[in-house]
Amino acid sequence: MIKTPTLLLNKSIAEKNINKMVNLCANWGLAFRPHFKTHQSAEIAEWFRKKGVNKCTVSSIDMAQYFANHGWEDITIAIPVNILEIDKIIELSKIIKLNLLVDQLETCQILSRKVIQPISLFIEIDTGYARSGIAYSQDEQIDTLLHIIKKSPKLQFAGFLSHTGNSYSAENAKMVVQLFEQAKRKMIALKNKYTPHYKNTIISLGDTPSSTYATNFSGIDEWRPGNFIFYDMMQFAQGVCRFDEIALTVRCPIIGIYPQRQEFVIYGGGVHLSKESMNFKGRKIFGWVKIGKEDEGVNKLNGFPVISLSQEHGIIAASSEFLSQLKVGDLIDIIPIHSCMTADLFPQYKTNNNDTISKYRSNST
Repeated sequence: MIKTPTLLLNKSIAEKNINKMVNLCANWGLAFRPHFKTHQSAEIAEWFRKKGVNKCTVSSIDMAQYFANHGWEDITIAIPVNILEIDKIIELSKIIKLNLLVDQLETCQILSRKVIQPISLFIEIDTGYARSGIAYSQDEQIDTLLHIIKKSPKLQFAGFLSHTGNSYSAENAKMVVQLFEQAKRKMIALKNKYTPHYKNTIISLGDTPSSTYATNFSGIDEWRPGNFIFYDMMQFAQGVCRFDEIALTVRCPIIGIYPQRQEFVIYGGGVHLSKESMNFKGRKIFGWVKIGKEDEGVNKLNGFPVISLSQEHGIIAASSEFLSQLKVGDLIDIIPIHSCMTADLFPQYKTNNNDTISKYRSNST
C-alpha cells in the first residue's frame, strides 16, 4: 500500500510512446539514440533494446558507467566534457564506444594529451538555445577544434551535435517547427561544409516537441529525444502529447483539507515534484491533479492545479464540490510539470502492475 509520495509509471503507455518514436526514426532513416536521462533505469532501457535500439544518450559520466554496466556499448554523454573527470573518462573509454561533446579549446587540448583509448568527439553547436556550444557561424573556433582532433591519434571526429532546447518554451506548434527548421538548416550547412574533409561527419539533433510537430527530418542523421517516453504537463499544454500519452505521475497522500480557502494539501513537495513551474491558464502551477482515466477523453484534462510547493508540502486549489469528496489519507495523482526533473528525485518506479523498477542513483554505479 502506498503511504508516502510514490513515482507511478504506466508501462503500457510508456511502451506505446517508445514504439511511436522508433517508428518515426525508421520512417525517416534516422539513427535512434534516445536520451536515457529521462528514465535513468536499466530495466526501462531494455524496453528500447527489445525494439532494436542499441545506442543511447546520457547526461553524466556516472550515468554512462551505470548503463555500460548493464550492457550498453555505444553511449553519448550529451554535456560538454568536465575535465575534472578525465580519469573516469579514460576508464570508461576502455570498455565502450564513448562519444563526448566539446566546445572549448582547452578541453579539447587536455583530451588530446591524456586519452589512451579511441574516443569520438562531437563538436556541440549552439543553434539558438544559448546554453552551451559554439555558434554555428564561428568557423575559426570550429576549425581550431577540428585541427586538434585531427592531430590526435586517439580522438575521432564524429560530427556536429545540437539540442533545440528552446522548443520546450515555444508558444505554439508553428514556433516549434520554426526553431527546428532553423537548427536543421544550420546543422546541414555545417555538415555540407566539412564532409569533403571529414567523410563520416554526422549531425545529431533531437527534442520531444520537434518529434511531434516537425514534418521533414531529411538531412538529419541521428535523433536523440528523451522526454517522449513519459511526457508531462508541459508537453500536454503545448499540444505535444495527448492526455492518454502521459505515462508518469506522483501519487501523494492528502494531509489537510481547507474548505474555507478552497484548497487541500498533499504530502508531496519540491523534493518529490521538483520546483519546475509553468504558466497555465493564466496561473503559475507546479503540477496538475489527474482526475479520471487515460481513456476518458484524450485531449480533455480535468483536474486542479498545484499552486504552491515547499519542501514536503503541496497546496492544490480545488472546487468546493471536489473538496467535499475528499478525506485525509486519500491518495491523489499529480502530473509533473517536467517528468525528467521529477523522475530524477526518486530511487525507483512503481508500475500500474504494482511492480517495482529500480533506477540509477549517483551511488548506484
